[in-house]
Amino acid sequence: MNSALLLVFIGGGTGSVIRYLIGRAFNPSQSISLPLGTLMINLLGSFIIGILWGISEKTNNQNSSVQLLLITGFCGGFTTFSAIAVETLNLANTPLISVTYVVTTFAVGISATHIGSLPGDRR
Repeated sequence: MNSALLLVFIGGGTGSVIRYLIGRAFNPSQSISLPLGTLMINLLGSFIIGILWGISEKTNNQNSSVQLLLITGFCGGFTTFSAIAVETLNLANTPLISVTYVVTTFAVGISATHIGSLPGDRR
């Protein structure tokens, strides 16, 4: 296995395990009205990827091993945007909660990515 794939594999596995543990801690049952664990993971993941992306832009190092490990691997395994679709469908019978969840996840997630990237902003 080449080193790039190994870095993505290690980072992705680590991110996925941490996502699972946080999800279990904050989404203890399927009957909760809002999947707070997934929301927290997506917002935190967006912030972390913003910081890492900002650093890689500032240092002009977009293809480093650290980026493969942390951005592609860890953040890719940690964030759970694919879970949003399922959880939003599970909330379909409560439209206000469903819409609030989707809007908060995307609006605050994008804002967190932007804020996280500011230290690396060279513009």
